[in-house]
Amino acid sequence: MALQSAPGSVFVLANSAPSAFRGSALATAATGGLAPTALADASAPSSVSFVGLAAVGATLAAAASTRRRGQKVAEKSGRAAVVARRAETIAATAIANGNFTILVKALQKVGLVATVSGKSPYTVFAPTDAAFADLLKELGCSAEQLLANPDLKSILLNHVVGGSTMSSSLKDNMKVTAAGGGQLAVQIFGGKVKVGRATVTAADIECSNGVIHVIDKVLLPPAAPFDPAQQVGAGAPLGYFDPLGFSKKGDKAGFNKLQASEIKHGRVAMMAALGAVVQHYVKFPGFENVPSGLGAVTTAPGTYGFAALFLVSGLLELAIWTQDDKKEPGNFGDPAGLNMYNPEMRQKEINNGRMGMFSVIGIIGAEVLTGKDGMNQLGF
Repeated sequence: MALQSAPGSVFVLANSAPSAFRGSALATAATGGLAPTALADASAPSSVSFVGLAAVGATLAAAASTRRRGQKVAEKSGRAAVVARRAETIAATAIANGNFTILVKALQKVGLVATVSGKSPYTVFAPTDAAFADLLKELGCSAEQLLANPDLKSILLNHVVGGSTMSSSLKDNMKVTAAGGGQLAVQIFGGKVKVGRATVTAADIECSNGVIHVIDKVLLPPAAPFDPAQQVGAGAPLGYFDPLGFSKKGDKAGFNKLQASEIKHGRVAMMAALGAVVQHYVKFPGFENVPSGLGAVTTAPGTYGFAALFLVSGLLELAIWTQDDKKEPGNFGDPAGLNMYNPEMRQKEINNGRMGMFSVIGIIGAEVLTGKDGMNQLGF
């Protein structure tokens, strides 16, 4: 017998249905809620009962339709989620991600959240928290110290480029200009994209106002050119005083050499000024007849002592007290443990050395004019 059905219908042989089906909710629905006895009565040996078959078909068809509608809803939800993510700003995307907590705090600290939340498109090379952790080790500071760094804004602007630049637009050896003014060099090799010293680990995260490329290193801005006017020794009231232009901007090695020479001359001048006072009252054994003042270097045995002092000074200068380029100018150690090489102590030494040089020049000039040593010039 040929049986016709609507699409989705199921034909069940009532007498041959599995026992698991009998008595189930589906069976009840299929039989239209008939009692088992009624179903038994409707069945006869060697005959097939079609009671409730249309109901079964309708039930399963409805279930299939519900599944299809659910799949469509899920697909629409997925597409909506993607659209929603793309509708978020760069700032909102970074906050929601969870891997940029230090970056977000830094943006908030310097007031750049509003900038990367606006309508203007930007490309942000976003360092992860792991990248910032590497930077903290590199700088030897804490996250709090980094957030308090006065250069924090320039560091962050070195990660922002105007416009929306997808990774497909980045070419090997090209340079992109960061918002801070620095140039970021792009290198592409082995399927990897490097921007400056960082490698792009995730590219083309589209946002409503630009795109994010995730990087594994923090991009530090290029160091500012060496400025002599900002170094220790440029003190009040003259500030940086170099009327003859001996020091050039950017010439760190030349400046350090000149400052080391100034410090050495200052140290000698301070000792000479002290000696001009002490020698009036104290003389070494054997030098009792040596006159005070300039006459000490022209009268034997003072002449011999001066020659020996000159040779010893030359030995110290050329062989022992040599300048290390990795240390501050004039740093030949701190044997007295005075913590000499912090900015405050260095400034004090330079100022005292300058005072010593003026003092010695004044003592020598006055003696040439008056013939009196340093103490006689004061009336002693």
